[in-house]
Amino acid sequence: MDNRLYINAPGNSEKTREQLIDEIEELQRRIEEHKWMEDSLRSSEEYFRSFIESSQDCMCNISIDGLYMSMNPAGCVLNDIDCQEDIIGTDLTANISENREAVEKALAQATKGEKVSVQFQTVSKKGREVWWDSKFTPVADIDGSIKSILLVSRDISEYKKMEESLVNAQEMLIKEHDELSLLFRQVEAGKKEWENTMDCVGDILILTDMDGRIKRYNKALSLLTNNKSVGELIGQDWESVMSDCELETVTFYAGSIELYHKPTQRWFTLSSYPFKDSSTEFSGVVISLHETTEVKHITEELEQSNKKIEKNREKLQTALNEISDLIQNVTTRTDTSIRLDNPHLKPCYKIKNCGKKDCPCYGKEATRCWQVAGTYCGGQVQGAFAQKYGNCSACEVYKEATSDPIYQIGEQFNNMMHVLEVRSSELENAYSELKATQAQILQREKMASIGQLAAGVAHEINNPMGFITSNLGTLDKYIHKFTDYIDAQTEALASFESEEVKAKLKDIRKKLKLDYVLEDIGKLIEESQEGADRVKKIVQNLKTFSRVDQAENKPADINECIESTLNIVWNELKYKTTVEKEYGKLPLLKCYPQQLNQVFMNLLVNAAQAIEKQGVIRIKTWNGDGSINISISDTGSGIPEDKLSKIFDPFFTTKPVGQGTGLGLSITYDIIKKHQGEISVESEVGKGTVFNLRIPVTEDKQE
Repeated sequence: MDNRLYINAPGNSEKTREQLIDEIEELQRRIEEHKWMEDSLRSSEEYFRSFIESSQDCMCNISIDGLYMSMNPAGCVLNDIDCQEDIIGTDLTANISENREAVEKALAQATKGEKVSVQFQTVSKKGREVWWDSKFTPVADIDGSIKSILLVSRDISEYKKMEESLVNAQEMLIKEHDELSLLFRQVEAGKKEWENTMDCVGDILILTDMDGRIKRYNKALSLLTNNKSVGELIGQDWESVMSDCELETVTFYAGSIELYHKPTQRWFTLSSYPFKDSSTEFSGVVISLHETTEVKHITEELEQSNKKIEKNREKLQTALNEISDLIQNVTTRTDTSIRLDNPHLKPCYKIKNCGKKDCPCYGKEATRCWQVAGTYCGGQVQGAFAQKYGNCSACEVYKEATSDPIYQIGEQFNNMMHVLEVRSSELENAYSELKATQAQILQREKMASIGQLAAGVAHEINNPMGFITSNLGTLDKYIHKFTDYIDAQTEALASFESEEVKAKLKDIRKKLKLDYVLEDIGKLIEESQEGADRVKKIVQNLKTFSRVDQAENKPADINECIESTLNIVWNELKYKTTVEKEYGKLPLLKCYPQQLNQVFMNLLVNAAQAIEKQGVIRIKTWNGDGSINISISDTGSGIPEDKLSKIFDPFFTTKPVGQGTGLGLSITYDIIKKHQGEISVESEVGKGTVFNLRIPVTEDKQE
């Protein structure tokens, strides 16, 4: 029989006795284990409760809907609760002041079986704020469902404060770190900027140790040494580097040395300064080379300028002295024609490069055209005035003349003197015109008196001259009768027989020079008749010249007027002049013959007086361009160019004092202008003078 025990049980197959014993023993063991585990659990629960009770953290049991179910003593103390009954049943989130949403979310996650940690802040019954570091742990039932939540919270208020302090400290450290980083960056940037600044400086800067070896230098030294790379010169002797650069010592000064760089012709001033860094215990020398090329040039220019200023000062002083002397001369001599000479004043045709030879300014001496109205500029004439600039200061001629400030002052003085001269001239002209008018009135009265006297004298001379001429004619007839009678008597005596009587009569005839007398008496009567005719002609010319009976405006023959004037003034001409006449065929001119005779007399007498010993006076008349033209020239001494413009001024004369009134040419000018004519003069000293007259023959003047 098999020793195996078979037990029928649902789901079990037949088992042996040994297997059942083993299962029973296993079951007993498990029961003992359960007892042990139950004892252990009970012991653990007591221990856990004891642990909870003795724990310094707040430990609570929370229902899944967030209500307090229990709280250990430490939790009551930490939450300022007298006993746990005061909090059981209250809402976990009721007294949360910070992170309420996080707590609600953690509670929801715990109800789902998740362990969640969260920090939040509550306000105790005493108003104390407490920060908690809490852990939500779900408590599962035997069936696995969540029946409650274990909340373990540790008071981390001090930690929070420490954390906040740490955060603040960390933030401060971070800020300080950032500030230090910024400072380091600024220092680095400052270093770069300082290095770049030193490289931008034109001065050469070198730092050497006490042995003269280069420690640092700026870019200027690299440029001087043909752009050697940065650091290439470190450690080299600076004096050797200077020598290699061909820098030569020129002058030693107190505390500095002047150097000359021959390749670039640049000048430098070398200065040295002691350098000591106590932090690195480094000692050395800072050497600077400051370029003084421009200063050198400026100094030279200043020296030249000072010399120029001194020269200009001397020139100015000389000019002021000259102007002072001129003013003194003006004051003492009352001469407004005095001018300060200006060597910068040049002819305008030279400055403007004007090649128009027909320009009135061409080839002439320099003139101050800004003082003269109606002058020429640029070789073009605009009406009575020149084509001028809006302001003479824009003209090249004026700029050239006043380029030197000294002569600019001089030109201002000259302008002032010009204004004074113009004003004085205007007064003199007004006075001269007044005197000239008075003189002309006196001259006309004189000429009228002379004319009347000449007419009376001519009349008185004509009467006896008529008798003389008539008697000479009768005497000539009588002489012819006596001559015929003597001739007849001579023939009769020739036939007389007495030789003695014939000889005696012949001796008497010879002794009385009767033959010579008879021959000469005819010549005497002929010459007497010619003299009488000449006296008659002179008287007629005197009447023609005076023209008292012809004082009105009437037609006259200009050639006849000149001839009559020549006869009147012949006594002034005949001893030292030869008169050459070239009369053209002229129409009668309606004029004042007496006045024109005065013109011709003045010009002829002046021509004769200009000839010292022997000379020629040429008179030429011709008809042309509707005008009667008269030219009277002489081979006399001529008129200086500076006096040509004044010869028609009243009382101006080139003759010695007492030999001329200065009114002759002034009256001549007025008479020609009265006849709407023109008079011009050309003269060259030592060769003679030519006066040209043009009197228009207009319809109202022509017969």
